[in-house]
Amino acid sequence: MTHPTWQLDLDNGALILTPCPGTKEADLDASLAQLKEQGVEAIVTALDDAELASKDVAALGEKAQALGMQWFQIEIEDDCAPGEEFAAKWQAASPALHSVVDNGGKVAMHCMGGSGRTGLFAAHLLLEKNWPLEKIVQEVQALRPGAFTKPVQVDYIQSVAK
Repeated sequence: MTHPTWQLDLDNGALILTPCPGTKEADLDASLAQLKEQGVEAIVTALDDAELASKDVAALGEKAQALGMQWFQIEIEDDCAPGEEFAAKWQAASPALHSVVDNGGKVAMHCMGGSGRTGLFAAHLLLEKNWPLEKIVQEVQALRPGAFTKPVQVDYIQSVAK
């Protein structure tokens, strides 16, 4: 079985929006191998260590890096807006993520289901690419209708967009 993914093409490269690798039909190794084959060079994880462990995918980062992909764990609590720690981690990871897509590569972004927190990741990167927020919401929701449906997350991303 294959792991479900949704691709959002940019001028260069693409974002791959996906549920947590290893939690759907395919196991962790198969999911990561598939992402690698799709051209993914970096993975951004919204889940904290406890969430990863609860799905038996605690080795995700280690295994992704063993396959030659960069891995960034930037935790966002489910159904919440990101906090201050998020901003610092995002700023640290952002240049590497832009470097991947600007060079034609793909960045996979995931939370548990691949909608809410994943949408926030996509919005951050696209806002930094000067996409208007309306376009971001439209494009991401076309792929993941569950994105930008939590008022707290919508308020948050609107404040970032300003």
